[in-house]
Amino acid sequence: MEKTEFQKLLAAQNCGHNPHVDSDLGFLRYIKDADKIKSYLSTGKILDWGCGLGQMSYLLKNRGFNVVSYDLDQSGEGILSKIGQQLVLAKDEVRLPFPDAYFDAVLSSGVLEHVSEPLASLKEIKRILKPKGYFFVFRLPNKYSYIEFISDLLRRGDHPVKYSRYESCQMLKQFGFNLLAIKYQGFLPYNLKGFPVIIRRLYHSFDSIWVKLDSLLSGLPIINRVSTNLELVARKWN
Repeated sequence: MEKTEFQKLLAAQNCGHNPHVDSDLGFLRYIKDADKIKSYLSTGKILDWGCGLGQMSYLLKNRGFNVVSYDLDQSGEGILSKIGQQLVLAKDEVRLPFPDAYFDAVLSSGVLEHVSEPLASLKEIKRILKPKGYFFVFRLPNKYSYIEFISDLLRRGDHPVKYSRYESCQMLKQFGFNLLAIKYQGFLPYNLKGFPVIIRRLYHSFDSIWVKLDSLLSGLPIINRVSTNLELVARKWN
C-alpha cells in the first residue's frame, strides 16, 4: 500500500508526526488527487510546484509520470532521494528556473494560497506550460469552509489567504486558463490539530468510515459549500 511505503520513507528520515500524511483520511486524499491527474493525462512531465515532503511526487512517479520536484526548502529532499527523485531548490519565490513551454502539467497542492505574489506566480506557471498543458490546483482553502472558520476562531489557522469558487475561477481565467472542472474537496478534518493525543487517536481509529463519509458530504450540493478546499483543473490553450 502506498501509504505504508511512504510512511516507511518518513520514518527512515526521522520526519516524525506529520498530520498531512499520517492518517488514512489524509493520505487517501493525496491518492485521489494523483488518480485524478492520471485520468486527465496518461503520461508526461509534471512540475510538483511546492512539493513539501514529496508525497505527490512519490504518487505521481508511481503512476508513470516524469516528475520535477520543486520547493523553497529541503524538507522533502531525503525522502525524494530514497525514491530516486531529485529536489530542485527555488532561488526566487516567483521566477521558475525552467524554459518556456517545458511542462505538460503543473501541480499546486496546498501551495497557491501561500505564495507571496499569486498573480506573478500564475503568470510564470502559464509561461512554463506547453500549449494545452494542464494546471491542477488542489487543496485551495475555501473562503466559506467551516473548518477554516473554526481554526481562525481558535487562532490555529495557517491560511490567511482563502478563495471562493468565483474568485479562483476568475483568477485563472485572467491568465488565459480554460477551466475544465471545479469541485469542493475535503469536508471532514483530516486531523484534529491542537486536540489531545487520545482524542486524535480515537478519531483516526474510524478513518475507514470517515473516508466514505467525507466523499459523500463533499459531493452533496449546498452542504459541500462549507467544505475545506477547492479543487480546480484548468488548461492552457495557447
